[in-house]
Amino acid sequence: MIHTTRNAIPSGKILVLVAVMLPTLITFLMLVLDGSNLTSQFRDAQQIADTAALSGADEMFFGESPSQIEQVAYDYATANVNSPSTSVEVNCPPTAGMFAGSTRHVEVILRDGVRNSFGSTRLGNEQTAISARAVAGLKAVTDDSAIIVLDDDPPPFVVIPVLPIVPSLPALVGGLEVLGIGRVTVDGAVIVNTDWGGVDEHGELVGENGLPPYGIACMPVLPLSKLLAPDIRTVGGVDRVKNYQRFNSPESEVVLQARRRPVPDPFRELPVPTLSADSQNVKADFYGGRTIVGLPLIGPPTVLKPGVYDWITIISGRVEFEPGVYIIRNRDPVTQISLTMLAGEVEAEGVMFYITNNQGYSPISGSPDASDEETRPDNGGLLVNVAGLLPSTVVNIGLLGSKITPLDDPSSPFDGFAFYQRRFDRRPMVFVQENLLGNGNLEGNIYSKWGHVILAGKGVFDARFVVGTMRLVALLDIDIRPSVKLPPAYDVYLAE
Repeated sequence: MIHTTRNAIPSGKILVLVAVMLPTLITFLMLVLDGSNLTSQFRDAQQIADTAALSGADEMFFGESPSQIEQVAYDYATANVNSPSTSVEVNCPPTAGMFAGSTRHVEVILRDGVRNSFGSTRLGNEQTAISARAVAGLKAVTDDSAIIVLDDDPPPFVVIPVLPIVPSLPALVGGLEVLGIGRVTVDGAVIVNTDWGGVDEHGELVGENGLPPYGIACMPVLPLSKLLAPDIRTVGGVDRVKNYQRFNSPESEVVLQARRRPVPDPFRELPVPTLSADSQNVKADFYGGRTIVGLPLIGPPTVLKPGVYDWITIISGRVEFEPGVYIIRNRDPVTQISLTMLAGEVEAEGVMFYITNNQGYSPISGSPDASDEETRPDNGGLLVNVAGLLPSTVVNIGLLGSKITPLDDPSSPFDGFAFYQRRFDRRPMVFVQENLLGNGNLEGNIYSKWGHVILAGKGVFDARFVVGTMRLVALLDIDIRPSVKLPPAYDVYLAE
């Protein structure tokens, strides 16, 4: 029998081998630890830079100044870094990269040094420098808009019948409502901040159920009634997805964007009309209340001048408004309406009507309207009960030869505005296109931040609407085609 034996390594040699390899093993271990620590520190710094840039872009979304944007991003970064030695740099606009110089982006850079476990000052590797950079900004997600509805949770309006041309309308069932027997086509995005329920573009419920009220409601008398626009965006939901389509596109193409972020008021920085805001077009002359009953067609025109009025009521006759701003601060004692254009022939070219519920409004100081700002009027204790409010404005657009065009003065903050209602004034504004005696004209911005606007009738309108809530009552087809549009909806995104 043959026996074999294995050559055993003497234990002393093993100890020698371990002694020789141990520094190398420790070196690799420390390098692994350093690399892992470096990766972790960089990941944390990048996450902080990303979130800080997004917080700055959020301020940009709401129209804050570059200095405010930089400060918010800086404050977030410095509050969340782990090391007091971390330097924070914020630039709006960015100074490098593909978005350098862009006013729609903000850049955040974090710099620090991570101490190495295996390193020394003598070898020059005591710490490793890290730098994390992020750029965030705004990206347009709709076409330029034509209608913006601002009120996220409107009060329960009920419009009572007023004069021969304003029918009774039920309580709101949508921040934006489309009623009638025709289609409403809007050449521009329709953006609605109302967060009421309904369904989204996938038919899934928004809110607790699919019952009214909705973010947008389309309740046609005839099945042909639709709302057509390049983009339809709402914070809440809609009643039925098929009621909303992209015009000049296949019926199957989805145009709705539901469950989206609300947009800010594009006119939030607009001042109230005062002599200091626009000395050229705003006048302090007071003309009291004017009720105009003239001979139709053949009578001499009544000429009105810019200034301050208690009310203006046009029942018949020819009326010419000289260009400028008309401040109307009270109500007709008979109709209880501030501005009425019921019949006759009206030429109001290059004008803006400012409607306020403040009888003491001063074109010198702008008080108290100037302090309304972004606050909801019901939070301020004004006009909490709006169910029975009469309109502030009733305009019959379809008057023979009538024309209403906005203020035309590029040096004025009110350039392009035709109707501007005090922000705290929730009264409805009614515009009716009857076309009984001719095709009247309505152009320009119509702004009523917390008010309700009704556009009823048919025809083409070169108008833009920024309102609290809105009803479009199509007697045939309504076509809103503004020659100058409002801003699109933007979303905040991480760009780099």
